[in-house]
Amino acid sequence: MAQLSCDVCGSSDSTPYSTPVDYITGERFAVVRCPHCGLIYVDPQPPLADLKRYYPAGHQQAEPAAYELMDAKARVRFVAQHVPAKPGLALDVGCGKGLLLQGLRERDWQVYGTELSEISSSHARSKGLTVYTSMVEEAPFEAGSFDLITLFHVLEHLPQPKNTISVLFTLLRPGGSLLIEVPNIGSWYAKSFGDDWFHYDVPRHLFHFNPQTLHQLISNAGFVITRTDTHNIQYDAFGAVQSFLNRILDKPNLLNNFNTKQITLSELWSGEDRIRSVIALAFSELVLAIGFPLMALVGLLLSPWVNGGTLRMLAKKPD
Repeated sequence: MAQLSCDVCGSSDSTPYSTPVDYITGERFAVVRCPHCGLIYVDPQPPLADLKRYYPAGHQQAEPAAYELMDAKARVRFVAQHVPAKPGLALDVGCGKGLLLQGLRERDWQVYGTELSEISSSHARSKGLTVYTSMVEEAPFEAGSFDLITLFHVLEHLPQPKNTISVLFTLLRPGGSLLIEVPNIGSWYAKSFGDDWFHYDVPRHLFHFNPQTLHQLISNAGFVITRTDTHNIQYDAFGAVQSFLNRILDKPNLLNNFNTKQITLSELWSGEDRIRSVIALAFSELVLAIGFPLMALVGLLLSPWVNGGTLRMLAKKPD
C-alpha cells in the first residue's frame, strides 16, 4: 500500500482523522485529512487489483430493490427539473444495474453507461442498454460527445477522482452538465457518529468530500458550479438509523446487509450465534420502522441550518 498525496490540492501533508473498520473483513483503515484543503481520504489505500474482494456480490446479483427504484425515479426527476439541456446524449458513470439510464431513456435521452461490476453491467445490458464494463477513462467515447454526465455515489469509490473529473470535462460538449452525488463528510451525521458513520464504508469509499473540497475538485477541472444541495431524505434518514445501530450493536451494517440482500435470514440462522443475530435483525427492523420517519422529519426541520448527509452538485462546462 503506497501513501498518497492529496487528490484535490496535491499536498503531501496529512493528519490522522479516523480509523473506521471494514464491516466485511474486519480490517481497520487509516483515514487522514489534508491540512491545506480539507480533503479526507483513506491512506494508504489497497491496490486497485485488491479492491474487488471488498465488494460483496449478493447485492449485485439481486433484482433491483424498492429503494433502488425510488432512487432512480428521484434522480430522473432532478435531471428533468434542473438540467438545462434538452434530451441528448447522457453518460452514467458507475451505472450499476442501469436504472437511471432506463429512466432517462424513457424521457428521450440517448444513454450510455460504464460499470466495473460484470454482474451489474450484464443486468443493464439485458435491458438493451449500452454499458461498458470498464473505467470511464478506458471506454471508447469521443471528446465532446455528451450533453450530460452523472455520477451518483460513485466518485468516492474511484482511486483517482481528480483524473476522472478531468476526463469527464473532455467528454462533455461545451455547455454540457455534470451531476455528482456523494456522501457528505461535512454533515452533522458524520460528525455525530464518528467511526460508526454508515457512509465511511472503508475501503470501498476511498475519498470523503464536503461542499468545499468537492467544489474545489470540480472547479479546478474547469467546471462552473451551478447548484449545490446537501440533503437527500431517503439516504440521510436511513444512514442515521444504520449509524445508530452500528454504535449500539456488535454486528455493523446488519440492517443494510439484510435489506440489500447481501445476507439472508437462512444464512443468519445457520451461523454460530444465530439467536443473537436474528434478535439483532428484528431489533434493527423495529428501529428502522420508528427511526426512519423520525429522522426524515428531523432532516427536514434542520435543513435550513445544517448540512445533511448527502452532497449533490450540478456543474456546467463553459460554452
